[in-house]
Amino acid sequence: MPLIENIKLISQAIYSDQICYKRTMISYNQAIEIIKNSIKQMPASNRAIKSGYGIIAEDLIAESSIPQFANSAMDGFAVNASETIEASEKKTIELEVIGTIFAGESPPEDNSNFSTYEIMTGAIVPNGFDSVIPVEQTRIIERDGKKFLAINEQVSHGRNVRLAGEDFKADDIILEKGSTIEPHVMMSVIANGIKSVKVYDTPKVSIVTTGSELDNKEGPSIANTNGPYLEACLRRSGIMAHQSFHVKDEKNKIREILKQAIDLDSDMIITTGGVSAGKADFVPSVLAEMGADILFHKVWIRPGKPILMAVFPSGQTVFGLPGNPVSVAVGLRFFVNQAFRIMQGQNIEPRMKAINKAEYIKSKKFCFFAKAHTSVNAQGVLETNILSGQESFKLKPFNKSNSWAIIPEGLEIAGKDQEIEIVPLNMGESINL
Repeated sequence: MPLIENIKLISQAIYSDQICYKRTMISYNQAIEIIKNSIKQMPASNRAIKSGYGIIAEDLIAESSIPQFANSAMDGFAVNASETIEASEKKTIELEVIGTIFAGESPPEDNSNFSTYEIMTGAIVPNGFDSVIPVEQTRIIERDGKKFLAINEQVSHGRNVRLAGEDFKADDIILEKGSTIEPHVMMSVIANGIKSVKVYDTPKVSIVTTGSELDNKEGPSIANTNGPYLEACLRRSGIMAHQSFHVKDEKNKIREILKQAIDLDSDMIITTGGVSAGKADFVPSVLAEMGADILFHKVWIRPGKPILMAVFPSGQTVFGLPGNPVSVAVGLRFFVNQAFRIMQGQNIEPRMKAINKAEYIKSKKFCFFAKAHTSVNAQGVLETNILSGQESFKLKPFNKSNSWAIIPEGLEIAGKDQEIEIVPLNMGESINL
């Protein structure tokens, strides 16, 4: 039996109130494999490139050469480089100026020997000419009512000319499937005459924060940071929260809210809190009673060990994140965001390498996601400091964080000056150095 199917079968559970039978903890890599094999890609639709954003669902292929014709890279004079071979400080070559070529005009057919055209940036270089001398490097002589370009040095072939197909050739890949349409790549797409592109639909996401203590008006209260945090992170990724709910630790209420999220045609539901083994942790049992297939529950990670993933019969994916704020951040960053990438035709996020600046000791059993600060040293090498205050309830260290350090299971000590893996603090963004 394949490993993934075996893991899924083992991790299936019969949930009853606070009791979970036959629960098996899995590794982070096993959880990622389950995500990769369970998440389906979103449908795609055509969008105008000028207003497009998101992830493209097909390779974009160049149909013709760009530039389509050889043109001048600057204002100057078009010459035939072979006619300047004998030019030197001691010998002046004179080329008669026989006209001017502007951008957007068809080039003249007259290409008589030892002649030149004044040419503007972007104008077609006419047949018989192959180089351009910048206007500020030229000297013009007037004689007998004519103008001559005086040249005292050899001009190199192809100087200041943009050749046809120098940027793109027919059948070149402009943009690969799974790439993000960013403003700078949009220019390449438009330059190739592509007016619309097929883009993956943006997932509809509902957020459900659980916890009777959150924003409680009837007793001790804790601020609900999880909901606003998830909404803000989704916005930064170009995904809007379809709906955001908060519900107390009441089984019937949780079931009711989850049903509302399903009825809203959410593609994904993210819950926070209520997934551990306490008397008020109702989310796993409610999911099971609603017919959800619980693919995994509890992963060998810190923080966020009680995380779960489930799929409703109607197709919605559920990620149940533990309630501590940093556990929510880890669950979103390393599980939910990976699912979003797969939904939109992308691979699992690659990681970077950095030098660990101080020894860090952790439990060998767990994959540890550490709040970290990364910088660049004088040699241009990334260096990472794992910050103090790694507890899952502590938010202050986040104010100094710009990255995550990833110390895998099986490794107990991340040594000083050892190479470790890191990722930016937020998905799809660079490290704010």
